[in-house]
Amino acid sequence: MAVSLVFRAGPTSIDDLRGKVKEGITKLKGLDIGNELSVGILAQLVGSRMTVAEIVERIYGIGNSEEGFQSCYGRVRRELRRLESKGLVSRKLFGNNRPYRLTQLAITNLARIGGEEQQQSVLPRTDMAAFLVTLALAMPTASHTLGLLELAESTTIGLFGCFCFFLGISVYGSVRAIRRVF
Repeated sequence: MAVSLVFRAGPTSIDDLRGKVKEGITKLKGLDIGNELSVGILAQLVGSRMTVAEIVERIYGIGNSEEGFQSCYGRVRRELRRLESKGLVSRKLFGNNRPYRLTQLAITNLARIGGEEQQQSVLPRTDMAAFLVTLALAMPTASHTLGLLELAESTTIGLFGCFCFFLGISVYGSVRAIRRVF
């Protein structure tokens, strides 16, 4: 997956891509990647999976036994949590050695740095609209089921059919959003 990204993005190696990420980071809109540590972490994770200790060693150049490692480790770990909350980095849920990696959302947005295309969000507006319509259709359907609202039979059938249709669209949108960030 990462190899095809390198060839689509244009650079000939991972180091070139890291350089492009650092140069074009200001073009990322809506992702709130403002500090140098975030840029360094994303650059290190392009094309690889790393633990927090490995990232600290690469960015700061200090090993586990050296002085100052713990403070750098804490700083990188906090920044990884922030990037994780934005859906840009992820790691396995289970297992002992759980390296971080870029999510599909981050790879797509990093590949768009040099282009004019807009950055993707975790939850697109069309999915949000589908969620709201599903919720709006669920209210009268549930009210009629509980006996709080009296509706004609044809109206009830139509509402329930529309609710089921939009529920399917909403579930599909939820699954797509979850796949982007995990």
